[in-house]
Amino acid sequence: MVLAAAAPVVPRAVAKPPVTAESLTEEVRELRAEAADASATHERLRRRQLDQRAELAEVRERLDAERERLSALRDIAGQRAREQYRTGSAGSGGLARLILADSPDIFLRRVSLLERGDLAARRLLDEVLEAEAALARDELLASRTQAKLRQEAERQREIREEVERKLAAAEARLTELRELQAEREARASRAARQRAAAPLPAPPAPAGGDCVSAVRDADELAQPAGGGASWVAPVETYTLSASFAQHGGMWSSAHTGQDFAVPTGTPVRAVGSGMVVSVTCGDAFGNAVIIDHGNGYYSQYAHLSVTEVAQGQYIAVGQRLGRSGSTGNSTGPHLHFEIRLTPYVGSAIDPAPWLRDHGVTL
Repeated sequence: MVLAAAAPVVPRAVAKPPVTAESLTEEVRELRAEAADASATHERLRRRQLDQRAELAEVRERLDAERERLSALRDIAGQRAREQYRTGSAGSGGLARLILADSPDIFLRRVSLLERGDLAARRLLDEVLEAEAALARDELLASRTQAKLRQEAERQREIREEVERKLAAAEARLTELRELQAEREARASRAARQRAAAPLPAPPAPAGGDCVSAVRDADELAQPAGGGASWVAPVETYTLSASFAQHGGMWSSAHTGQDFAVPTGTPVRAVGSGMVVSVTCGDAFGNAVIIDHGNGYYSQYAHLSVTEVAQGQYIAVGQRLGRSGSTGNSTGPHLHFEIRLTPYVGSAIDPAPWLRDHGVTL
């Protein structure tokens, strides 16, 4: 009996679920949440690095002092050794051997003179040994701290790249979502026209209140902050309201910035110098400006009543970007301020400690 060969099993292609507005929206939400978590980790590393740099500075100060002390002790030991050698006093060879020995251990094994006399020389030897041990400990601590700083700097770089990748993917999905929604709206519009046999309606007029811009030249803006300040608060007089990571019914997730309660029309200024990379309107942030400060961080100013700068414009610290308002998703006049790792939503960190670390206490 001849058995027929079994037919090869061909794997069936698994159909991908259709791309829908709901699936794209969920993917954007997940990507932004993951980027926000990574941004928080980046901020924790930045804060820890500040502590480690302060610790390293203290260790280096101690090292300088210990080196000076050890050098002085060795000078004293050398003087004592020469004096004892010349005078032939008790223990005359001990300090000379200390200076010439390869190590204090060799000296101690070889010389018993200090055990029998010359208490001052013995104390001097103890002090030299103690200073050398302290120097060695602090040199090791400085080396280890420096290695940690290098490792954490590399980890920060990797996290920043991860945040940028996730948010770039989120922006790509948002583009897909807009195209999908535009396609749906176009199909619905064509179907409606066919049913009504009516001509294409005129596009709706833009909603009032948003997209208010009055771009000014740099010379027309407020003068930069005086006193040589590198960083300033975004408004001069204010009351702090909603803070970073605060929860409430006004936000779909935790609050992503620091709110400054100010009257409509309050001048809003750049917290630091940089390049305007975005001027937007019409979304939840209303009229908003984003600045790239060139140090790996961006600042955002939202809900403005009017913007007064353009994309690509260089802004000095303290120069006016616009005036506060209540545009977008806002319940009253205030400035919503963010510090971000990227220009995109999802990379915000707590701006209050960040400003404090840059010399600005809110």
